Amino acid sequence: LELDHMSNDKVEDVSLKLHKGEILGIAGLQGHGQTELLDAISGVHKLTQGTIKVNGKEAKIKNAKQALDNGIALVPCDRKNEGLMLILPIQQNLALCSLDKRSKAGFINLKEEQKFAEETRKSLKIKLHNLNDPVSSLSGGNQQKIVLGKELGTDPKIMLFNDPTRGIDVEAKSDFYNIMRKQATEGIGGVLCSSDMMEIIGMSDRVLVMYEGRITGELQKDELSEELIMKKSMGIVEEVAESDK
Repeated sequence: LELDHMSNDKVEDVSLKLHKGEILGIAGLQGHGQTELLDAISGVHKLTQGTIKVNGKEAKIKNAKQALDNGIALVPCDRKNEGLMLILPIQQNLALCSLDKRSKAGFINLKEEQKFAEETRKSLKIKLHNLNDPVSSLSGGNQQKIVLGKELGTDPKIMLFNDPTRGIDVEAKSDFYNIMRKQATEGIGGVLCSSDMMEIIGMSDRVLVMYEGRITGELQKDELSEELIMKKSMGIVEEVAESDK
């Protein structure tokens, strides 16, 4: 993934590159453009300028469907309002984003849908009683795995994670981290925005820090620390000594 001078009403002149199999952290104080950046990449919010490239080719993304068509999937932070259809069964929620893979002439192959849902349940270790139960019956951690499974069903090249483990239990967090790392080893690039500093430090191969809608710093894995991230999150620029200039 490559962003070139991307801007909208909350993000200003952001350029970045995400490499295959890399987890790129986006850090910063709440409200400084991290969520809006992911929303812009995933087609939720429109760009006012700039370009998005996937595998070196410019991607025209004006809505979420076009983002999915370009291999970009989003796991939003608000699973109940943005990630799930709470009144629908678990199986239907899992299948929502990839219906075209199991449909022909407008008819859904229900056997294939059930097979896909069962395989996803096993691979993501989703705890449930029955695939036909409403998704609202699941715990927060298992609901979030449904959101992830729904997006993975599209075979994405790039996964965007917006505070993916907020409000879920420790066991579910551990499962989520293992899944994210497994995806990376399989070549899926990940962009992780999180309000949990230790999550950013622990999961990211590299971190970009945002302040007032701009990228204010880049830190490699061996440079990551709470102190450095917080300084750049508050727009603090360290002065360079005269002898170092």
